[in-house]
Amino acid sequence: MGDIYSDLLSQMGSLREAEEVDHCGVDAFLSTDKIKVASLGDLADFFRLSNDTLVHKAQKDLWRITEANGEMMIERLFKPDNTPLKV
Repeated sequence: MGDIYSDLLSQMGSLREAEEVDHCGVDAFLSTDKIKVASLGDLADFFRLSNDTLVHKAQKDLWRITEANGEMMIERLFKPDNTPLKV
């Protein structure tokens, strides 16, 4: 375990910087608000409204699909009060 920690510290000034480097880390993987699309099967629960807008079939909330660094991501869209946008 010490080797992993040493490698992290040698590549970053602090563990705080590790959180800021990439928004697609472990937290994003576990998030229910942002999902990395690994296959078309990941989109089976969604209807497509437009090029970048999806609606979750069961929850009726809006999601946006984006591409960054060759990876497709979908993320839930929110109102200013942090409640999901619904159709």
